Amino acid sequence: MVTWENTFKEIEDARPDVAVLPVGALEQHSLHMPLGTDFILAQESARRIAQRLPNAYLLPALPFSNSQEHQDFAGTVWIRPATLAAVLEDICLALRHHGIKKVVVVNGHGGNWILKPAVREINLNHRDMKVIFASAGALASGTGQQEELHAGESECSRLLAVAPHLVREERVDFIPKEGREFLDYVGVRKVSPTGVWGRATRATREKGEKALEEGVARMVAYITETFRRLEEMER
Repeated sequence: MVTWENTFKEIEDARPDVAVLPVGALEQHSLHMPLGTDFILAQESARRIAQRLPNAYLLPALPFSNSQEHQDFAGTVWIRPATLAAVLEDICLALRHHGIKKVVVVNGHGGNWILKPAVREINLNHRDMKVIFASAGALASGTGQQEELHAGESECSRLLAVAPHLVREERVDFIPKEGREFLDYVGVRKVSPTGVWGRATRATREKGEKALEEGVARMVAYITETFRRLEEMER
């Protein structure tokens, strides 16, 4: 595996076969977690994935994405969906320029629904490329009430496993009565004044490490099999 810490000559000599691009977000994570949670976790998942793929180039996480639903909280920064799609295509074409035609997009933020159609467009418009979408968590789509969505037990546990010093001791629990579709209608703050959707007090480092490893194992299996099938289809 090579990363941004390598020199151009080291990457030139390594001739990586696949690039791994994590996509995070810079958005509020309630009172107990930092704004950088999503890109921190996306970077860690991508690092573990890249270590298990042959001859991979690990890219730094994109810190800005589609966080419009969190815009009522200080510090949150977002870009438009069309901008994110354009940035993703530009990155893939830059990698292609260097001979890297396989790319894994590791999504770390549920609001980045644009990534899946963006990946489809890249693959269909640039037939020599193989770009795979892999999500570190479920995309925030659909309707209905659920107990774990943002800055709760799962996300807090994973950050405890990766960067425990960034998790504040006073954790917040809150489960809105509305369905998650209300995030698209009114934003997060009208639904959860503290920005949490889940039970962060239940979070532990052990749960987080288990969730990270299981998620990475699933993604690596999916990525490996998908590339294998795509290569078979070319024969």
